[in-house]
Amino acid sequence: MTLQTRWRGSTRLQDAGAAAATFVAGLVLNLLGLTGIWSGPVPVPGALAGLPGWSQTVLLAAGCLAMLVKRRHPVPALAAGSVVTAADVLLGGSFGLVLVLFDLIFSAGLFATARGRTAVTAAIYVAIAAASVAGWIAAGEFRVAVFIVLQMTPLLLVPLWWAANIRQQRQLGLLDAERTAREAVLAERSAMARDLHDVIAAHLSTTAIHSGVALARPPDTTRDRAVLQEVRRSSLAALEEMRSMIMLLRAGDPAAADPTLPGGLDRLPELVRAASGGLRIETRIRDLPDIPAVVSHTVYRIVREALTNAGKHAPDSEVRLEVHRAGEAVIVSVTNTLTREEAVDHHALSAGTGIVSIRERAVVLGGSLTAAREGEHFLVRAVLPLRGPGGVS
Repeated sequence: MTLQTRWRGSTRLQDAGAAAATFVAGLVLNLLGLTGIWSGPVPVPGALAGLPGWSQTVLLAAGCLAMLVKRRHPVPALAAGSVVTAADVLLGGSFGLVLVLFDLIFSAGLFATARGRTAVTAAIYVAIAAASVAGWIAAGEFRVAVFIVLQMTPLLLVPLWWAANIRQQRQLGLLDAERTAREAVLAERSAMARDLHDVIAAHLSTTAIHSGVALARPPDTTRDRAVLQEVRRSSLAALEEMRSMIMLLRAGDPAAADPTLPGGLDRLPELVRAASGGLRIETRIRDLPDIPAVVSHTVYRIVREALTNAGKHAPDSEVRLEVHRAGEAVIVSVTNTLTREEAVDHHALSAGTGIVSIRERAVVLGGSLTAAREGEHFLVRAVLPLRGPGGVS
């Protein structure tokens, strides 16, 4: 695992990096002499004036240590940072502690609970009001109070506003993702309902043709019994397919019927040939007699989605496709190598609407589907029972 991957996956490393960067930036500002920033209209008490200059660097280090727990304990971290900042103000103040306080307030607004955020906001308003009144009384001029409000408001309230904006954007993003997933499921169920229509129509057409031919010819006991057997076989097959997919009738999307015949196991070689232009595919398909059409269609959709993702996120990779029967289930496995580092994150996260759709198909049949990275490969694996939920086949 590379350092970049570890950094993206570890919030503790990110917080430690932010604290270290803030300390370095604050130290540079202190060395440049950017201290004494609060010695404006209200003189700072000089009781601590005799302390050495490096004392503000010590306070800066203490504030950066508080930043290490800002994600897990945002309100206590802010309280500790506020105490350190108050001590820094007694020494005249420094830009380094301003950076620390800004970050801790932002973290409290982003990671604290609703009650914690309310308490922090109230405390900030009280602090601004108390500081402005104290400045007014100490200086005897109202303009000093206005000056303090104008200084403290951007520092203390802007990070809260910024954090609230980010929280709102995240919530909207989650809602959009949930809505997209629901739409994908509805679209896939509608497609499955259209598949049901095509399959039943094919069986009923066969029944109509056989019965029509028998009625157009003179009576013949042997031939008529053979026709009746064929009609019975087609009717039972249509009934089985209808029973296996009838649960899809709850789909609410009245999309127009797709006249294209849905893909099945017979079209897998064609699908593999179409995808082999950018992939090196090894295929093993065996032990698949008498597979119900609904399972056949689901296998085709799963393989198509897996090959599409492999070609999109890991072009020129090696793909191993296996489809076989294991007892009363069909096992589908599509494994591809990850060809470049940037493809790792994208391919691992490619479980968008496509993966949602084929997982829904597998679940409807009473099966399961997983899609995840395994070492240097990405694996899509599905288990599809030949008999659906409740014993329906």
